[in-house]
Amino acid sequence: MIRIHKTPAVPVILSGEGVAKINALNDAYTLNPAAYTSAPGVKIKSLTPMDFDSSIYGDSTVKKQLIDDQHDKCCFCESKFLETSYGDVEHFRPKGAYQKLNSTRLSYPGYYWLAYDWDNLMFSCEKCNRSYKRNQFPLQTEATRKLFHNHPNSIANEDPLLINPNSEDPSVHITFLKEAPHPKDGSIKGAKTIDVFKLDRMNIARLEHLRLLNLALIPTKIDLTNEEQVNLAMVTFKFTRDEVTELVTDAINLYNSAAKDSSKFALCVRINFPDLPTM
Repeated sequence: MIRIHKTPAVPVILSGEGVAKINALNDAYTLNPAAYTSAPGVKIKSLTPMDFDSSIYGDSTVKKQLIDDQHDKCCFCESKFLETSYGDVEHFRPKGAYQKLNSTRLSYPGYYWLAYDWDNLMFSCEKCNRSYKRNQFPLQTEATRKLFHNHPNSIANEDPLLINPNSEDPSVHITFLKEAPHPKDGSIKGAKTIDVFKLDRMNIARLEHLRLLNLALIPTKIDLTNEEQVNLAMVTFKFTRDEVTELVTDAINLYNSAAKDSSKFALCVRINFPDLPTM
């Protein structure tokens, strides 16, 4: 997981139809809060569901901008998965309902007023979103939660236990021991984020990636201006001079790109190869 630098311009469909839908949801809640709110003795099935329109937040213009901003990667596990999956537009703060810390029950309503909010949207692989995060949104202090759109609590004062890569640097909370993620300096937020998204499920994929990088970066040590080194490489690899030149050039290109935001598992790579450029 790395910091996401989103395009500040809000997709037109969110600033137009999205805002209109948010106003409608806010008005509906204001008219009858009890119809949408969990309460002791009230069955969830009896609550009125919020009317969300996935064609707005899931519009192709929204999804494309998120994919571009995240360099085709999942916002949480940093895998590049689009060849085998469509992916999801993910709501960091769940729109319909949420699960509190150490609870399996859903609390209603969710953050309905953020359903079409550009700052609350990210692009996620289906495993991170549907299999693991789902409606989980634990806070360290439940009293800080903003419960509805005009609740006196402020979103800015909530203390989520999940890292929001839209607004904070995950490297403050998560580090890696080789391929395995660990909370940095005992970070509670790092530990909870790793647990909720099951980020350690990617250990084999990250390990294979690190091993390939270790091998692929070896040719960067060959100096193409040093005739002795070039001749030795030609003999060792049974390559022509042109093939050695191509090998070294490809390795240098990889060296210059492997730890950048656009590369998969960038945080893991940066920690394991601290000398690689990140910009």
